[in-house]
Amino acid sequence: MKAPAKNRWRLALSIVIGLALLGGVLYWVGWRGIFAEMSALGVAGIVGIVGSVLLAMAAWTLSWWIILRSYGIRLPLPQVIGARLSGYAISYLTPTLYFGGEPVRALMVTRGTDAPTTRVFATVFIERFLGGLSMILFILVGSFFAISSPALPWPEKRLLIAGVGFITFWILVGLVDFAWNLKWISRAIRLLGVIFRRWQAGLGRAADKVSETEDEIHDAFTIHWRGTVLAFLVQLVATFFVYMRPQVFFYFSAGHVFTFPQLSLLFTLTVILLSFFLWITPGGIGTGEAAIIGIFHLVAPTIAKEGAVAFSLMFKFAESILVALGLYYLAQRGIARIGRRRDGDAPPSASES
Repeated sequence: MKAPAKNRWRLALSIVIGLALLGGVLYWVGWRGIFAEMSALGVAGIVGIVGSVLLAMAAWTLSWWIILRSYGIRLPLPQVIGARLSGYAISYLTPTLYFGGEPVRALMVTRGTDAPTTRVFATVFIERFLGGLSMILFILVGSFFAISSPALPWPEKRLLIAGVGFITFWILVGLVDFAWNLKWISRAIRLLGVIFRRWQAGLGRAADKVSETEDEIHDAFTIHWRGTVLAFLVQLVATFFVYMRPQVFFYFSAGHVFTFPQLSLLFTLTVILLSFFLWITPGGIGTGEAAIIGIFHLVAPTIAKEGAVAFSLMFKFAESILVALGLYYLAQRGIARIGRRRDGDAPPSASES
């Protein structure tokens, strides 16, 4: 079976599994109770949910636009927004929430600039790296409360410590590597070429391109550091909107106010358990609803399971607006542009510029 056919079957299977899990959750919890929790939001609550999702996306897009500008890549803002939405849509529908659509959005803006492709990819990587760094700051606060909380069982604490340690380790590795331009990634690719001599030439060319991208990323910490700092501050704003999601929903639906430790724990467990490990179906459908019940039970036992599922579904409905816009933009412009690149109309490479 060819790779495209396999991918289609895997996607179809993951959708079926996700819908089956969602159906099981709805049957177990009771759809009437979930609908009642959604209805309790009112117009103001729905506006608050949609607004928090849109503001987070606006901040992510602004952060990338700042990075592009600091690199001297000046693109029309609508093109940046469309590419960012398209990348988000692809990432949202693939097995991990935070990665997957980055190559797509990079390719979608390369035709609008004469900057080297490696430079464009560097801006995408920096934006996602700063996003990860901002999440780590919020997660570390939440981890402190989680580890010191007697309400969280030790097995969950161990999983949390392992997840936080894993994410933090690679963020720090990337920070050291790119800030000092140690080129660990390109060196690792060249080492693979030594081990697998059959692909040495291809891996060597790939290592050269990666090395150019590493040079561009290093510039973010040296030449363009002011833009990088500003973009990071905007990323903190975006992460704050995600952090406040439980408060937005339950304030309007039930008048419930979470404590700072509770919000920190909810954010940390959601990012580590759901976004990184359980986002295995398109949109995390099914797996997200099942996981969120357990997370709220651990952190805020007074929140009913109907409310937890309603919280998850309402934010997915809001996010689906962005996903639909991204897919529409990709279908109308992105696919055609990427297709034309294969006809030899690609932007100049770093070696040609």
